[in-house]
Amino acid sequence: MVAIISRLSHWVTEVAKVFLGLWVASIVLITLAAVWWRYVMNSPIAWIEQVSNILFIWITFVGAAVLYRQKLHIGVDMFIDMLRGRAKQIMFWVIELANLFFIIVLFIYSLRLSIDVLPNTYGALDISPAYFYFSAPVACAMMVLYFVEKIVDPSKRRPEGSVGDF
Repeated sequence: MVAIISRLSHWVTEVAKVFLGLWVASIVLITLAAVWWRYVMNSPIAWIEQVSNILFIWITFVGAAVLYRQKLHIGVDMFIDMLRGRAKQIMFWVIELANLFFIIVLFIYSLRLSIDVLPNTYGALDISPAYFYFSAPVACAMMVLYFVEKIVDPSKRRPEGSVGDF
């Protein structure tokens, strides 16, 4: 069971990192294309901002999930580091359970919102804004998987890598 969850979490994280890299590269290329068409061709492209926004929102949510797995979110752990032994473990799980509660609430309401806006259209692309909103439930599902991984594999309860690593 531990091996399956660890492999699945690793696979999901690696796929997410590939997509994150592709999305960042896409934003750079789209921005360069927008500048070229606006100032050189004198014909701005209408959909650039919307696509960039969609990609940026996906980068934010999926990136947050990856950082949650690696325990690289910014946090104030000064008080937790003052604790020792059992008190430190209890505080770790209190914080993790509070995170899980927030993740589940966010999953439920973001999924509900995503489904509710499916029939609507957004801007020049004529697509549903659900393409924005589905990033939150996807990221929440990833975080729940990573939470389960922390339960079954104690080695995943410590930071993995450093902020500059990808």
